[in-house]
Amino acid sequence: MKAADFLAQTRQLPLASREDLTGNAPIVVLSPHPDDETLGMGGLIKQATDAGQQVDVVLITDGAGSHPHSAMYPPIKLVALRKQEVLDAASLLGLPPSSLHHLDLPDAQTPRSGPDFDVAVQTVTDLMTRRGARNLFVTWQHDPHCDHETAAAMAEAAITRVPEAKLWSYPIWGWHLDPDAELPGAPGGYRLDIAGQQAVKARAIAAHRSQMTDLIADDPDGFRFTDKTLAPFLGSFEYYLERRT
Repeated sequence: MKAADFLAQTRQLPLASREDLTGNAPIVVLSPHPDDETLGMGGLIKQATDAGQQVDVVLITDGAGSHPHSAMYPPIKLVALRKQEVLDAASLLGLPPSSLHHLDLPDAQTPRSGPDFDVAVQTVTDLMTRRGARNLFVTWQHDPHCDHETAAAMAEAAITRVPEAKLWSYPIWGWHLDPDAELPGAPGGYRLDIAGQQAVKARAIAAHRSQMTDLIADDPDGFRFTDKTLAPFLGSFEYYLERRT
C-alpha cells in the first residue's frame, strides 16, 4: 500500500477511549528522543495521569545530536537543557520526575544489538513487570529515523518477555513519508479524541524550546521543527497502530 493511502486510512481509524486502549492499567512509553513522547502521546499521557494511571516514559537517547555544531550549547549543556525541557513538558502532562527513565544512549547512534541494546530491553522489561504494565507504546517502525527504528526493535524484543502485554506504535516522522513509499498491509488500530487535552499538549510541546524555537541560533545545521513538521501533532486526535502493521 502507498504511504499516502496508508496514512489517509490511519486518520480514519475507529475511535477508542483511553480505557479501550489501556484497560486502566499502568503503561510504559518508549521514546527515542526527549520530545517524541510529548508529540505522539501527550494527549493520552495527560488523560491517563488525570485518571490516576501510572505512566512511565523511557527516554532512549540523550538528545545531544540535535545541534552538533553549537558553541553556545556544547553536548553537556545541551543534554542538561533537553532533560530540563522533558521535565517541564512532563510536569504539564501530569508526570512526576520519577516517571522519567533516561538511558542516555548517543543520539543518532543507537545500537541494534549488543550490550547497550540488551540493557535497554531489560530496563523496559523490568519496568513493565514492576509496574504491572499491560501496554507498551513506541514510535512506529516505519518512521524514517534510525533511532526510531531502534526503539521499535527494542520494543519488539521487550514485548516477547512480557507476553501478556500489548504493543502499540505512534507515528512521528512517518507522517512525512514519501507518498509513493510502499508499506506492508493496511493500518490497524485506533484514533483517540484528545480535544480536551489539546491545549495542554500544545504547551507541553512548546516546552521543548530547543526543538521548537531559535533558542540555539549558532548552528546552521541544528534541528528545528517547522510548521509543516509540527502540524500532525497539534490536532484533536492521536493515532495508535497495532504493532502488526
